[in-house]
Amino acid sequence: MTGLLRKREVRAATLLALALWSVAIVLWTMPGLAMGDPMSPGLILLLAKTFVVGLVFSGSIAAVLLRVERWDSRPPILAVATFTLALALAHGWLDAIFINDARAAIGLKVVPLWRQFVFGLMPFVLVYGLYAAGLGLVFSSMVAQERERQLAAAQNAAQQAQLAALRFQLNPHFLFNTLNAVSSLIVTRRNDEAEGMIGKLSDFLRASLEADPQREVTLDEEFAMLQSYLDIEAVRFRDRLDAEFVCPVELLDALVPSFILQPLIENAVKYAVAPSRRSVRIVVRATASEEGMLRLCVEDDGGQAFGGAPRSGTGLGLVNVRRRLEAFYGIEGGLVATARERGFVALMTLPLHRAHRAEAAE
Repeated sequence: MTGLLRKREVRAATLLALALWSVAIVLWTMPGLAMGDPMSPGLILLLAKTFVVGLVFSGSIAAVLLRVERWDSRPPILAVATFTLALALAHGWLDAIFINDARAAIGLKVVPLWRQFVFGLMPFVLVYGLYAAGLGLVFSSMVAQERERQLAAAQNAAQQAQLAALRFQLNPHFLFNTLNAVSSLIVTRRNDEAEGMIGKLSDFLRASLEADPQREVTLDEEFAMLQSYLDIEAVRFRDRLDAEFVCPVELLDALVPSFILQPLIENAVKYAVAPSRRSVRIVVRATASEEGMLRLCVEDDGGQAFGGAPRSGTGLGLVNVRRRLEAFYGIEGGLVATARERGFVALMTLPLHRAHRAEAAE
């Protein structure tokens, strides 16, 4: 149990005890005040003794409940009820003694102690019972809230770890093929092209590794990173790769998870461009719906679906994208991938958030 929670519990126990015993003292004095009887010094002293003993005994109940919570187990109802009843009986007996002492001090007849005890017991049973029940509910609520907070923090940490893992799944085949292409360029003495390809690969890897997986970027930034990737692949495939970005100017500041489109582009290159002997066109299109949603479509006119996956699109890259969208946007984010007669289309839907509005909110 955290120290902050313990302080909150002690504060709640203290405030509840003060409130209950203050109300009890007021209720005990109201009949006399209503009848116009003055409060004698003896009565004030008696009420003060009752108030102090009540706070001390209430503190004992709170200490028991706090100790049980520290053992991380539910307080047995029977044990708490027995302890509370014992304190009520003890306070009732003390109160009978206080009353008889007050009677004797002003010359009134002393009532038998047991009779005075029975006559005045019920209010103490009610007050202590209400205090124990109320404090138990307060403590239970606080513990439940603390556990929910800890669970939420753990889930948030797990979500961030999952996002990082999904974001940094860099395809080793891409690196292998790129380095192999660089090697081929060097062997054929196309050193300038090899140097340019190494520079592009370096820029792309730097952007990939420096990007925060929990951060959103603008479509303009996302397209720039995708263009770096396509520039590398263009050296490998030359005229067989034709890529185009279609996006209205007013959507360039729309926010998307960093590198969310890269797995889709990578799949298009791997499974549409690579096996083809003709030029394959890849189009990345951004549109906005009237419902305030952003739609990102990646389509190609190649000859087969991504990764030879089922026509419904359940390849690893698509699963990766779906999980990231779900982690970012919950049920508002989604991906639908469909194989066509020639080519493949992946349609991503997510809430339309704009960078300038997010900055204004911050």
